Amino acid sequence: MSRQHQKWVELVKLKLDEKDWSKSDLAQVVGVTPVMITRLINDGHGSDDLKLRVSRKLGIREPWEDFECN
Repeated sequence: MSRQHQKWVELVKLKLDEKDWSKSDLAQVVGVTPVMITRLINDGHGSDDLKLRVSRKLGIREPWEDFECN
């Protein structure tokens, strides 16, 4: 998993905690299975569209470029 994705996952986890949502809650809101959310967070498996939908639902506005590490 890239460092970029790891930073995004950290933001996702932070937002889930802030909203008091489980991964299952997020899956329901995004319209996918809980397994898809788990694979996205744990393994980095998931489409760009899924990542974008998760970001929108959680209010993550930072562009991907901000996550790039040199």
